[in-house]
Amino acid sequence: MIVPAQRALERIAKGPIAPGYLLLGQEIYWRDRIWSGLRRALGLEGGAIGIAELDLRQNSLDAILAQAAERNLWSQRQMILIRNAHTLSGAKGLETLAEYFRHPNPDAVLVFEMADVDLDAEDWREREKAKTRQENWGPLCEVVLLAAPPMREALELIRREAEARGCKITAPAAETLVALLDRDLGRIVQEIEKLCLYRAAGEEISADINLLAGNRGSSQGLTLPEAIGTGEPSKILETFEAVVPKGAYLPLVVSEITRYLRQVLLLQQSRVGDPREASKILWSARLPAPQPLLPELVRQARTFSSQHLVRCFQGALQTELALRSSPADDRLIVERFLLRLAEPLRPKAAAKPPTAPVPVPQPSR
Repeated sequence: MIVPAQRALERIAKGPIAPGYLLLGQEIYWRDRIWSGLRRALGLEGGAIGIAELDLRQNSLDAILAQAAERNLWSQRQMILIRNAHTLSGAKGLETLAEYFRHPNPDAVLVFEMADVDLDAEDWREREKAKTRQENWGPLCEVVLLAAPPMREALELIRREAEARGCKITAPAAETLVALLDRDLGRIVQEIEKLCLYRAAGEEISADINLLAGNRGSSQGLTLPEAIGTGEPSKILETFEAVVPKGAYLPLVVSEITRYLRQVLLLQQSRVGDPREASKILWSARLPAPQPLLPELVRQARTFSSQHLVRCFQGALQTELALRSSPADDRLIVERFLLRLAEPLRPKAAAKPPTAPVPVPQPSR
């Protein structure tokens, strides 16, 4: 049977437990919760007794199945976590598994992990690979799809995670978090844990969510991409000072700026006409941006030339290399990069009105 992760968790909680599971996909948030749900259902929460972690690159399938068939002397039930299950895609390995699952050990649960498949990819080859894995493994055991949830489900999960830690999160903050981290629930939960550490029970997570993306507002309330869009050196430098605290790891900041450049380049190549279309394109490319920032990204995509964006990517690489060479002033290197990036957006100097010619005194006769 093939089921989404949320449905699999419900089935595990209600029972009965299947003799085998294939965790297909790369979303570690769901993987960890499936593991926790199985440990809880099997009564193995007390420690490592009854749990084994094996790798098919180091252990043969025959040895793993022999261990599963044996009775564990220290625990009534046992769960075996098996990594790199994609190495069993051949017919021989699948036949061996099919033979075991005809008469499995009722006291053992096999959990295979197959993280080489991206269920959210748009590439047709990746989709075909995922389809083939489901067709091959579906008749053998329960296939659990570890895919990023849709926006609405992701927002509800974030709300629950915050409440589980004694905090609340506003809807705009949750949407920003989902967009910035591309529905990567594993990273999102880590950031929620950090935010909750600095709050009292019941306190709300709201506007300061922008700290996670390096977008803490300046005194003028600008994000760094918006400050770049003004083209004004004073606003860019002021926002940089507000966004990036002293002692921050600046190569990571350059990485975020490079991501912003990729967004602008993608919108430029797609000839995007409005923010709604921009949102769809960035989302499908796994480069989402906060909704309030989309109009500015669209405007910059129309203003920047493709040649300038190429130079900016080269500048990002040079800036990162310079930062790793122990410079005397690393912040100055990033500031220069930001100012060069914004040059095409710099306001034109106002033309001075023509001045009246100064009369030349005539010599007296």
